[in-house]
Amino acid sequence: MRNLWDVTTPTGKGLATIPVKLKPSGIKRLMERALWAQGIRTTLAEGKKRHEFQVDHGYRKFFKTRCELGGMKPINIEKLLSHSTGISDSYYRATEQELLDDYLKAMDSLTIDEKNKLKKRIDRLEEKNEDENYIIKVRMQEKDE
Repeated sequence: MRNLWDVTTPTGKGLATIPVKLKPSGIKRLMERALWAQGIRTTLAEGKKRHEFQVDHGYRKFFKTRCELGGMKPINIEKLLSHSTGISDSYYRATEQELLDDYLKAMDSLTIDEKNKLKKRIDRLEEKNEDENYIIKVRMQEKDE
């Protein structure tokens, strides 16, 4: 990732010839540098000890919140976050397919890109239009009869 994404310029792109696996601390530092370089993060407000969102934990919080809003089962969210679910760790055994199906429910909530949401909206509008056309045809037939 670090070799593909030049965080210091908005349009910078590098080329990874020898990819290197980053440790979690490396990913955190890369994201923090990007926030500073892009001007998203600036100096701390007076009297504050930390920024309003921490890079490493912020993504996990975002994921959990968006999954809950997307309608996922809470126990599946915890499984995907690798959290312990207490006694359920021993008894609840969701298959990969069940986890995937539940995750797909929340996909729109997790996706920042609007393309998928807009496509679904267009599909719904087209479906509604087809239903309205069908009703009009039925009424015209009734009128003709």
